[in-house]
Amino acid sequence: MSRADLQATADRIQRAWESGRICSLAGRGLRARVVRAGRLLDAGVLSPAEAERIAAEAENVAAAFAPLPVPRGGLHD
Repeated sequence: MSRADLQATADRIQRAWESGRICSLAGRGLRARVVRAGRLLDAGVLSPAEAERIAAEAENVAAAFAPLPVPRGGLHD
C-alpha cells in the first residue's frame, strides 16, 4: 500500500462522517489511525502490507458505527 492509498482511505473515512453516514467521533479517531499508519510506513516501522491491513480495519470499523442522533435544539453540555 502506498502513502497515496492510505491518504485515500483517510479521505473516505472523513467524507463518510462529514456526510453523516458514520459516527463522527469514531470516524475522527479511525482516520487519525490511518494517518498514523502512514507516518509509521514512512518511518519504516510498518510494512506496506501491515499499513494496508490497518487501513482496511479502520475503514471497516468506522463503517460499523452509525452517527448518534442530535436532539432538536442541539446539545447543551
